[in-house]
Amino acid sequence: MTTTEGDVPERILELRKKIHDPEYMNDAVQRIAIVLSRRLVEKPRNIKEVVNGSY
Repeated sequence: MTTTEGDVPERILELRKKIHDPEYMNDAVQRIAIVLSRRLVEKPRNIKEVVNGSY
């Protein structure tokens, strides 16, 4: 199945442009790294919270 740009939501078109911007991508990677770092240093209460990501 193929789609034309007219079929694609505006938000998706905006994101497609942003992923080609090195500064945007660097900022996005930094934000992801911050979230992951915070998650790694948190002490989960039990294994269910780790598995379900609800900690």
